[in-house]
Amino acid sequence: MTKSVYKYAAEAGLPVGVYLTAMSACLLLSLRIESLPIFMPLLALGFPFLLAYYMRRMARQEPAYSKFSALWLCGIYSVIFGTLICSLFSGIYLTVIDPGFIHSYIANALVEIESSPAAGEYAATTDMMRRALDGRMLPGGMQFVASMGWLTCFAGSMLSLVLALMLGGRRRVDEKRNVFGR
Repeated sequence: MTKSVYKYAAEAGLPVGVYLTAMSACLLLSLRIESLPIFMPLLALGFPFLLAYYMRRMARQEPAYSKFSALWLCGIYSVIFGTLICSLFSGIYLTVIDPGFIHSYIANALVEIESSPAAGEYAATTDMMRRALDGRMLPGGMQFVASMGWLTCFAGSMLSLVLALMLGGRRRVDEKRNVFGR
């Protein structure tokens, strides 16, 4: 073993962080570039493939790390390291470049909901949003970044669990076949 699981995860953390930052940019720049949110679901669908690629790469380079626990650990830490990178850039954007983003985003959402033909169906929701907006009860930029960071780490951990089961389970079946010469 030339590298530890943590080293592999740290190396994967940079591309994962760039990918998560691109997803974050789709949201944070949505008020300036209206078509940008279209890419967010596409990026979200591609994320499991990116994470699986780095987990599989580690297992191929170090066969001892093809076990479930090592794969899951690699996935978890890759997402954590990537989330730190994404949080840094998102935090800078929300505190330095556009500190009023959350207020503007909610205000824009209210205008869109209230101007839609189905506005009456969402009266309770728009009333709650209006009270939060007027009462300055919306989260600050760093509160938003911290919440999204925790959510991303949790979701990434669950995704890594599923991927580790898929990748580790397949390798165990292949190893059993090789042991018995089939």
